[in-house]
Amino acid sequence: MQSSTSRERLLTCMRRQEPDHVPLWNLWRNRDIPFRYTTQTERAEAVLALGLDDTLLLQPPLNKTEHYDVNRVPGIGIRVQRVHEAGERYPILIKEYETPAGVLRQVVRQTGDWPFGDDIRLFSDHNISRAREFPVKSPADLPRLRYLLCEPTADQLAEFRHTAAQLRRDAQRLGVVLEGGWTALGDAALWLLGTEALLLAQMDQPEFVEELLDLVCEWELKRMALLLDEGVEVIVHSAWYETTDFWTPRNYRRMLKPRLKRLIDTAHQAGAFFSYIITTSWRHLIDDLLDLGIDSLIGVDPVQGKADLHEVKQRLGGRVCLWGGVNGALTLGQGTPEEVRQATRQAIQTLGPGGGFVLYAVDQLVKETPWANVEAMIEVWRELGGRF
Repeated sequence: MQSSTSRERLLTCMRRQEPDHVPLWNLWRNRDIPFRYTTQTERAEAVLALGLDDTLLLQPPLNKTEHYDVNRVPGIGIRVQRVHEAGERYPILIKEYETPAGVLRQVVRQTGDWPFGDDIRLFSDHNISRAREFPVKSPADLPRLRYLLCEPTADQLAEFRHTAAQLRRDAQRLGVVLEGGWTALGDAALWLLGTEALLLAQMDQPEFVEELLDLVCEWELKRMALLLDEGVEVIVHSAWYETTDFWTPRNYRRMLKPRLKRLIDTAHQAGAFFSYIITTSWRHLIDDLLDLGIDSLIGVDPVQGKADLHEVKQRLGGRVCLWGGVNGALTLGQGTPEEVRQATRQAIQTLGPGGGFVLYAVDQLVKETPWANVEAMIEVWRELGGRF
């Protein structure tokens, strides 16, 4: 079979067809070994030089949802205080957003590993375990939130389009997929409400949760439209908190599914694929994911995600492109090279036949990942998945 570009290879997999060889993707997004990079284009150049696969990501104005830069939203007064309270081990950060509809307020404990200095992001995993107050507490906060989730300014649009043009050129030159995102619905709801409040509101105030999701969904659709206008080939959606750990299947179908369908249909109408990142507790949602029409499921993890690879292949193979097969944190992070070889071999032999499989260490590697384990994964991939 003729050798393909990385773009052709990944898109072939997303069509659930068999490429020239199994792609190996996403190993070094959070590493500086065996190379250092300052831009994602530099990273992709180094990854491709090793014969592996990579993608470039175009983010909407003011960044993807998890990293949304609310400090650049016009017309909002922002105040941040750092205070020391009696009985508190850590300093307290208080951030207030003054909007025409009133004030939103969030409060966190500034632990020693707090990554944002004397500031708080509106959406962040770091808030969840450190928050004393989440920004959205009741339906009265939704009109205030709407002012934060606004359309970009002319200058922000110009900046975005400049970045998009450069990434498009780089993607074409390198022969890689240009992705767009990441969007969020369930993740955004949890970041805004907090875990306990989200779980209780689903039961006690379902209309409130749905109104919040509608607000976020409308905002994401507008941001998606900008990405699709710039020619992204895949929309990526983060769904770490759209699992049955946080939503009953019934509430998933009532609250998330119809809004996800709007995002997915919008991507498909523009000729783009839709990738869904979910790494745990999705087994009971398989029929829903098929019904939604996602193109890729990113996060097939046999260890922390407890995915039975044979069952996954049987139920989803040929219908959804499967990304993963090997655990990053425990197998590569703490296992032996031989354990990594066995896991990689099992993933390729189970999920690879017939195509529609991208080998990927779920969820990521870190700087502490033993390099011998990375080499072991690549070694087996070259033996079984890479026909060079």
